[in-house]
Amino acid sequence: MFRLLWQELLFRRSAIISWSLGLCFFPLVYIAIYPSVADQMAGFADLELYQALGMNLGSFGDWVGSILIVFMPLVAAIYGIINGTDTLAGEEEDGRLEMVVTLPLPRWQIVTAKAIALAISSFIMFVVVAVVSLLVFQAIQSQIDTEMVGTDMFTAVLLAWPLVFAVGMLSLFLAAFCANRRIASIIAAAVLVVSYFGSNLAASTTALEPFEPFFLFTYLDASGTAVMEGQAAGDLFVLLAVGLVSFALALFFFQRRDLTVGLWPWQRARVS
Repeated sequence: MFRLLWQELLFRRSAIISWSLGLCFFPLVYIAIYPSVADQMAGFADLELYQALGMNLGSFGDWVGSILIVFMPLVAAIYGIINGTDTLAGEEEDGRLEMVVTLPLPRWQIVTAKAIALAISSFIMFVVVAVVSLLVFQAIQSQIDTEMVGTDMFTAVLLAWPLVFAVGMLSLFLAAFCANRRIASIIAAAVLVVSYFGSNLAASTTALEPFEPFFLFTYLDASGTAVMEGQAAGDLFVLLAVGLVSFALALFFFQRRDLTVGLWPWQRARVS
């Protein structure tokens, strides 16, 4: 299994590099420009549009949370969807999965290797962004008024990773459950979009409050306080639990999946 895991990581090396560089856009641009826009952003803090998007611009910590801790994981979750759905359903449609399952490995080890590779590759991206964010913060620290320190910035970025882990494992489960990659991708993307807007709207709309626990972004605190003090342990536990349960479901359904036939789990191929 470890050899397969290494091959999976090698297969993802180009994506790791390109996505890491792309995600570094957020600290390199939005954090670096804060000293020049701080006064203007403070005046936008009460606008309903920004509040609906889950953005609070009152302080540097709020700025970091609203831009880096919300939008960067939102974009990174797209990688989780692409990678997660392409790992099983995509490989099946491309004809590569049939060759993989001929290896002298049980199916659960194949799924486990792919899931670990997805988790490691996304975590590496967050480490890269965390380092770049730390360096950018150190470059502008003398120009801003904040109680934040470099370690706050570094850990704030890393603690946003469990959201991407949850989305990635959910996408992996959908790839094992759904009839094809297209359906799995659509459902995963819908979950991501609804989770993002739903959590923001639930915070300001009483009608959606009962549904707030079902939105993944509910468990990602983007406030300035969370940036400096870290995410709540309970929120991190929920996101990690969602990821682990989704991984377990991926194992269960892939064990029972009929490859190449493109059927749902409750369907059975008919011999004509």
